[in-house]
Amino acid sequence: MKKLILLLNQGCALTWINFKSFPHRIASSSISILSIACVAAVMLAVLALTDGMVKTMARTGLDNTLLVMRSGAVSELQSVMFPVEVNILANHQQIIRDKNDRAIVSAEMFVNAEFKSKSGVNDQSLSLRGINNNTYLFRPNFKLIEGAKFKTGLRQVLVGRSIARKIPELKIGSTIILGDSSWLVSGIFSDNNSVFESELWADIGIVQSDYQRGNTVQSVRLAMHDGTNINKLNEVFEADPRLNVRIIEEKVFFAQQAQDLTRLIRWIGSPVALIMAFGALIAALNTMYAAISSRSKEIATHKTIGFTPFAISISILSEAMLLACIGGLLGVLPLYLFLNDVTAATQNANSLSQMMFNFKITPFLMAQAMLLSVSIGLIGGVLPAIKAMRLPVTLALRDN
Repeated sequence: MKKLILLLNQGCALTWINFKSFPHRIASSSISILSIACVAAVMLAVLALTDGMVKTMARTGLDNTLLVMRSGAVSELQSVMFPVEVNILANHQQIIRDKNDRAIVSAEMFVNAEFKSKSGVNDQSLSLRGINNNTYLFRPNFKLIEGAKFKTGLRQVLVGRSIARKIPELKIGSTIILGDSSWLVSGIFSDNNSVFESELWADIGIVQSDYQRGNTVQSVRLAMHDGTNINKLNEVFEADPRLNVRIIEEKVFFAQQAQDLTRLIRWIGSPVALIMAFGALIAALNTMYAAISSRSKEIATHKTIGFTPFAISISILSEAMLLACIGGLLGVLPLYLFLNDVTAATQNANSLSQMMFNFKITPFLMAQAMLLSVSIGLIGGVLPAIKAMRLPVTLALRDN
């Protein structure tokens, strides 16, 4: 026990000596520090992107809501449904009805609207959803934060809060160009940071007319009784020759979309981060080997005056991890200070339009990036530490 305490005391003493002299070696260690900082920044960015998208999708949809689309459609954009199908769905006994015995059903349009900015340099595709009054029953978190709802029969739009933050032109009272038509922005709404905040909402009749869709819709939302057997209901709909639809729980639908989006980011971002991590590891190895070579006499002197090889290896590992911590902080802190809570945009592959989400950098994500940085420093310090342990005293003292 006493021997262990002695070894730890020696290791702590040498580590403290190295830390005190570290500022003199900061320039020679800068490549390692910057390499690790880049790795930490990339990894944190990938984690924040995926986490932000997953949370945005997770806040979207209700457990007791069924989303109905054309059979074979993987997104609302690919679907088309006719009024007769909507009526058949609405008359099913499992659909919840209001106090007036009307089915709680929402038939909606979803199109890509080409937004033309006044400057002509910020044109982009936005999600335009045609809705009716029943739609609000399926958005319990809907909150009008500015302006008013659009008026039925007029070219007015409600703008989601996230898209309004991203595009300053989408403000109350402004007239915007969507496709070939002019629309008045009547209000801005929030929806618990869900994906619906990335959309523009308008009267479904006007959207159908402007985009020449006749009386067709693209999706139908059904309010279901609790405990409804979805599989049996799907069998009933499949057996009806008048229907050609697929049904899925709304929350499950958006969860699947989140998986598709985050999988793409991970496929691209993770290999880049791993390649950079390997480069940072090589840089850390070179830095620590160079440090040992330049301080070989110092290490030999420590051995001569009684410091054990174990204590010397601990001091080398500690210095490598110090480099990693500094690099990790340099990569993490700027992202936290400048990008936390920023509204970011990405292309939704399913809808081919902009999707907004909050770039939220949480302490948990920062800890993961720092853990990767420290791991690089630890692995990069092992071999140099072993070399320092085995460095012969006589050979080191003869080195110039």
